[in-house]
Amino acid sequence: MHSLFELQNLRAVIPSSKGNLVLVDDVSLEIRPKECLGLLGESGCGKSSLLTAALGLFQITHRFKDAKIRQDWIFPFQFEYESEETWNNTVTGRSLYRGVDLLSLSSIERARYLGSHISYIHQALASALTPIFSIGNQTSEPLEIHQPDMRTEKMRERVFDYLDLVSLADAKERYVLDPGKFSGGEAQRIKIAMSLIAAPYLVIADEPTSALDVTVQAQVIGLFRMIKKEFNLSVLIASHDVGVIADLSDRVAVMYAGRIVEVGPAKEVFHNPKHPYSQGLMASFPTIQMMRMAAGGERRRLRGISGAPPNPREIPEGCAFHPRCPFATDLCYTTKPRVANLGDEHLVACHRYHECPHEISSISG
Repeated sequence: MHSLFELQNLRAVIPSSKGNLVLVDDVSLEIRPKECLGLLGESGCGKSSLLTAALGLFQITHRFKDAKIRQDWIFPFQFEYESEETWNNTVTGRSLYRGVDLLSLSSIERARYLGSHISYIHQALASALTPIFSIGNQTSEPLEIHQPDMRTEKMRERVFDYLDLVSLADAKERYVLDPGKFSGGEAQRIKIAMSLIAAPYLVIADEPTSALDVTVQAQVIGLFRMIKKEFNLSVLIASHDVGVIADLSDRVAVMYAGRIVEVGPAKEVFHNPKHPYSQGLMASFPTIQMMRMAAGGERRRLRGISGAPPNPREIPEGCAFHPRCPFATDLCYTTKPRVANLGDEHLVACHRYHECPHEISSISG
């Protein structure tokens, strides 16, 4: 099957006088038409950096240096950025959307794809919506940019339709309000409406359920289920929450220290994880253990993964997970593992995947 969106050897680095920070390290992934790919990993493993690098937004978000308030009601902030020369070649590799390398395009050319073909739902609820414009104005912005000939009245009706679609209460009365008048869950609904309104083929969501209570999380997950069913588009969801990924994904990619360590069909990765890090994630999450028990598996005590993720400035040699891995050998300390194909599109980057115990609960003591 042809890929809709494909990353080839993507690498993203933040330059620093104290040593470069490697946030994305040689990542290759593909997203197919009408599938949901889940990107799973701990906070700080590089998920957000991977998404921004893939969309050509890495330098914009990381070059930011300072902001000053100025006396301008239309745009009251003045942003300062680090020198562009310092950031040359900080993102390498290819990011292909239907064969077009987004990273080779100018910012103006790339903007023709972002919003209309690919939508990005930013992680930070507090900063994703501009506080000085109404939510109706912001929801219609993708249409104003990509469909400028649309009549104002038709555009307003489209905004109402999509705010209703995401079940925003009293949308026709509240669309003139600024984002500060809405709860976190409502703000997330507005962002989802914005991502869909220009009819993209791919929606990328970064931690769409973070900072939300459990009830609202369930509602947001329900919205993504509806998106998959009704819109027939592709979805890339990045999350540290194993339950969210298990609920929505057709395939799963597990990320650690800027690298993809395992990828495969969701059922295979969750029920038969091969990388010790993947095994540790499954063993630490109660829902996965409950699934095993329901399938006749033995009740196991929940366990965590010992240690902490590495500093991006000091990624270990060899396998980045070896300081936390109970199965590491001398080879793991010195040699970066190659990707092994286990069949059925299940890939793993581990020297000892065939020797590690299959019991995921044995990953830590």
